[in-house]
Amino acid sequence: MKKNSLGMLVAGCVVAFLGSAATIHAIPTPINGTLSFSGSATTDTGNFLTATRFVRFDDVSVGVPTSLFGDYVGTAGASVTVTPFIWNPPGASTPINPLWTFMSGGNTYSFDLSMLHSDFASPTGLLLSGLGTAHITGPGLDKLPTTGLWNLSAQTFGVSTFTFSSTTQVPTNVLDGGSTAMMLGLALCAFGLVKRKLKA
Repeated sequence: MKKNSLGMLVAGCVVAFLGSAATIHAIPTPINGTLSFSGSATTDTGNFLTATRFVRFDDVSVGVPTSLFGDYVGTAGASVTVTPFIWNPPGASTPINPLWTFMSGGNTYSFDLSMLHSDFASPTGLLLSGLGTAHITGPGLDKLPTTGLWNLSAQTFGVSTFTFSSTTQVPTNVLDGGSTAMMLGLALCAFGLVKRKLKA
């Protein structure tokens, strides 16, 4: 009987290990982190109160390492392409797919803007915010498109600072096969340990 309980213990632990390995590879993870850019921008007039759109973005790059967190760490200095858009009225350009995109370390980072809001405008200042979906794709990556918040702050005309943060929501789906195997294996492992203890 000792041999059987030991065999059950070993089998349970092996199943748990294999199940956990399958889970790691089977479930994509949400994007998490903060990213900032800076660069120059041109609008259709010389005043943020009368301007309605950005007609071009130039020399935009990912910010310094201290401004990057989570999945965006290591992308500092990457050159960013930003799609020109209308902010007045706020819904004139949305959705924008992508609003911005760049490559770093062989991976492609992008953000699709679905909703845009104008928070503040003065002759020399503009604050915009929005909601959209962050994407990170590349070799060996398994990242879920993730809902994120986007902000734009232009303090002086012609120079804009971009701040982007992403938020994640863990899905409440039914467990996949890897998770089920892991839980079954852990249960067998625990059962085997209890049985051995009782026999002892």
